[in-house]
Amino acid sequence: MIRLIKKFWEYKYLLGICIAYTILVTVAFLYPFKGATTINFIIPIDKLIHVFIYLFLSFLWISYSNMVANYIKKVTIISMIILLCFFYGIIIELSQELFIPSRKADLFDISANMLGAFLGALLFLNVKNRIKS
Repeated sequence: MIRLIKKFWEYKYLLGICIAYTILVTVAFLYPFKGATTINFIIPIDKLIHVFIYLFLSFLWISYSNMVANYIKKVTIISMIILLCFFYGIIIELSQELFIPSRKADLFDISANMLGAFLGALLFLNVKNRIKS
């Protein structure tokens, strides 16, 4: 019984982390930054930031979904999370364009978001055996 309660709290804890991270990402992307400078390396730094943010976003949600929905195939879970990340990125970019005067939508941001979501799925597939499910 104690083991079951412990697992229940682990799911809740991971869900809380997923929700908190998603809210943090939403606030960060919708915050009206003014005078932001871009630093270009080989590829622009802001695109790398998008990749890493979505890498962790998809990894967290895939990990949580994998723990909760054992009856659904992992491929289905991963596909659904990547698709949700894609639509979430589009909604964020449209919201920036329509509602925040100092921010503009960027197609390359959506591409970076998708790359990050795919990399998060690949990271999950590489470490899934180390994650207790």
